[in-house]
Amino acid sequence: MLAPPLLMLGTCAGLQRFVFSEDEEVAAGAMMFGAGALGLLWAFWLLAVPVMGLLLLLTRGRRLVIEQPAPGMKQPDA
Repeated sequence: MLAPPLLMLGTCAGLQRFVFSEDEEVAAGAMMFGAGALGLLWAFWLLAVPVMGLLLLLTRGRRLVIEQPAPGMKQPDA
Protein backbone atom coordinates (compact mmCIF):
# COMPACT_ATOMS: atom_id res chain seq x y z
CA MET A 1 0.00 0.00 0.00
CA LEU A 2 3.01 2.26 -0.08
CA ALA A 3 3.28 2.26 -3.86
CA PRO A 4 0.69 5.00 -4.62
CA PRO A 5 2.17 7.60 -2.23
CA LEU A 6 5.66 6.88 -3.54
CA LEU A 7 4.43 7.18 -7.12
CA MET A 8 2.72 10.47 -6.23
CA LEU A 9 5.92 11.86 -4.79
CA GLY A 10 7.85 10.61 -7.81
CA THR A 11 5.38 12.28 -10.17
CA CYS A 12 5.71 15.59 -8.34
CA ALA A 13 9.50 15.36 -8.28
CA GLY A 14 9.73 14.35 -11.94
CA LEU A 15 7.46 17.11 -13.21
CA GLN A 16 9.08 19.90 -11.23
CA ARG A 17 11.53 20.72 -14.02
CA PHE A 18 8.73 20.99 -16.59
CA VAL A 19 6.26 22.90 -14.41
CA PHE A 20 8.82 25.66 -13.82
CA SER A 21 9.74 25.84 -17.51
CA GLU A 22 9.84 29.25 -19.19
CA ASP A 23 7.65 27.93 -22.02
CA GLU A 24 4.04 28.44 -20.90
CA GLU A 25 2.70 25.56 -23.00
CA VAL A 26 5.18 23.10 -21.53
CA ALA A 27 4.34 24.27 -18.01
CA ALA A 28 0.58 24.01 -18.63
CA GLY A 29 0.94 20.54 -20.18
CA ALA A 30 3.05 19.35 -17.27
CA MET A 31 0.51 20.65 -14.78
CA MET A 32 -2.37 18.96 -16.64
CA PHE A 33 -0.44 15.69 -16.85
CA GLY A 34 0.49 15.90 -13.17
CA ALA A 35 -3.10 16.59 -12.13
CA GLY A 36 -4.34 13.65 -14.18
CA ALA A 37 -1.63 11.30 -12.90
CA LEU A 38 -2.22 12.28 -9.28
CA GLY A 39 -5.97 11.91 -9.72
CA LEU A 40 -5.59 8.38 -11.10
CA LEU A 41 -3.16 7.38 -8.36
CA TRP A 42 -5.52 8.69 -5.66
CA ALA A 43 -8.44 6.85 -7.27
CA PHE A 44 -6.51 3.56 -7.47
CA TRP A 45 -5.37 3.94 -3.89
CA LEU A 46 -8.82 4.75 -2.50
CA LEU A 47 -10.51 1.99 -4.50
CA ALA A 48 -7.92 -0.59 -3.48
CA VAL A 49 -8.51 -0.14 0.25
CA PRO A 50 -12.06 -1.62 0.27
CA VAL A 51 -10.97 -4.40 -2.10
CA MET A 52 -8.09 -5.32 0.22
CA GLY A 53 -10.45 -5.25 3.23
CA LEU A 54 -12.94 -7.50 1.44
CA LEU A 55 -10.19 -9.95 0.51
CA LEU A 56 -9.02 -9.94 4.12
CA LEU A 57 -12.49 -10.78 5.39
CA LEU A 58 -13.08 -13.48 2.78
CA THR A 59 -9.77 -15.26 3.30
CA ARG A 60 -9.33 -15.22 7.06
CA GLY A 61 -9.46 -18.53 8.85
CA ARG A 62 -11.75 -19.77 11.57
CA ARG A 63 -11.44 -18.24 14.98
CA LEU A 64 -9.74 -20.46 17.52
CA VAL A 65 -10.38 -19.70 21.17
CA ILE A 66 -7.71 -20.95 23.53
CA GLU A 67 -8.92 -20.77 27.09
CA GLN A 68 -6.38 -20.05 29.77
CA PRO A 69 -7.05 -21.64 33.14
CA ALA A 70 -7.94 -19.31 35.94
CA PRO A 71 -5.12 -18.47 38.36
CA GLY A 72 -4.89 -20.98 41.18
CA MET A 73 -6.63 -23.79 39.31
CA LYS A 74 -4.80 -27.07 39.02
CA GLN A 75 -3.82 -28.27 35.53
CA PRO A 76 -5.47 -31.55 34.52
CA ASP A 77 -3.06 -34.44 34.12
CA ALA A 78 -2.56 -35.42 30.50
